Amino acid sequence: MVRQDFLLKQIEQLGRVLAQLIANMLGLKSNAAAYLQIEKVCQALREEADLDINRLLEIPEENFIQVLQENKAMDVVNMGRFAALLFHIAENIEDKERATLLYERSSVIHDYLEKSCGVYSFDRG
Repeated sequence: MVRQDFLLKQIEQLGRVLAQLIANMLGLKSNAAAYLQIEKVCQALREEADLDINRLLEIPEENFIQVLQENKAMDVVNMGRFAALLFHIAENIEDKERATLLYERSSVIHDYLEKSCGVYSFDRG
């Protein structure tokens, strides 16, 4: 019982972190601000959620969802938030190759959520 409550607390905490990071990303105006914010987002993800975007992009696409599922705080809601965060980072970086990888990973998460969990995103249309 205590272990389950702790895990739920961690999942909720990650959800709040992801939601705040997305909100911060949406407020970007300039490339310099975008770069600094993206660095802060990546650092917060490493510290708070044990997620390293650079390392995740190196994982083969077919193993990507499995690796995310291994993170105990990554539930369906947080996966959706993480996909949105990856998309917003891709929108705000100049490196087109890296942006493409981020878009692809975001799409992989959305496809997984749609197929496996019955979660449909109206944002994806």
